[in-house]
Amino acid sequence: MTVTNEAEKQARVDALLVQGKNVYQPLYNYPHKPAIGPLRPCLDRCRAVEAAMRDNIEGRKLWDAGCSLGYNTLYFVDRGMIGHGTDIDPRNVSLCQEIQRYTPGSATFAQEELSAETCAQIAPGDFDYAFFFSILHHIVQNKGLKHVQGMMQMLTERIPVLFVELALKSEIPPPGYTWDTYLPDEELAIFETCGALDIQLIGHFVTHVGPLPRPLYRVSRKNGGGTS
Repeated sequence: MTVTNEAEKQARVDALLVQGKNVYQPLYNYPHKPAIGPLRPCLDRCRAVEAAMRDNIEGRKLWDAGCSLGYNTLYFVDRGMIGHGTDIDPRNVSLCQEIQRYTPGSATFAQEELSAETCAQIAPGDFDYAFFFSILHHIVQNKGLKHVQGMMQMLTERIPVLFVELALKSEIPPPGYTWDTYLPDEELAIFETCGALDIQLIGHFVTHVGPLPRPLYRVSRKNGGGTS
């Protein structure tokens, strides 16, 4: 790899960074200082999730829904997973594709809206794990609680283990955002139609929104085995 080529790649990354509304995540394994710093870290959540997976990582298939800039996907690809990240923002997907070259392993990224329709296309066995980190509150706001409950019912039947980070109704969103108005009083209400589940809290994590940390849960079917 020549210096000129690397400089061109860095320039493409920086050009993409300044296009979007924000830079939500760090750039995993990226060797240069980015033009804009991230709003929040990811390493804390990844370490907690990794511990909750125990040794069931190598060769497992991961869907990272709402992958943003791909940090969480690439963290686990770097540890032997087969990762697929999806995001509704084409700029985010382009950034993921630019920086994935710095992490060996199997990673793919695609533009996709997370909805009940996309969840219905997933077949049992497609993925061992799925991540929904701070994304579902936007779908509750846009499509309603029942829509998200239907998504979770399908996903818990198709994917052995979900890791879900949930916004809280008691949060105060930044100016211009109103998701708190639409959220249920109890964040785990999104799983009410799913039947018997094993839901384990694995930690609370500070966000850029304010001092109130968000809970992150490991969710699997009871008596359904699960990946870990």
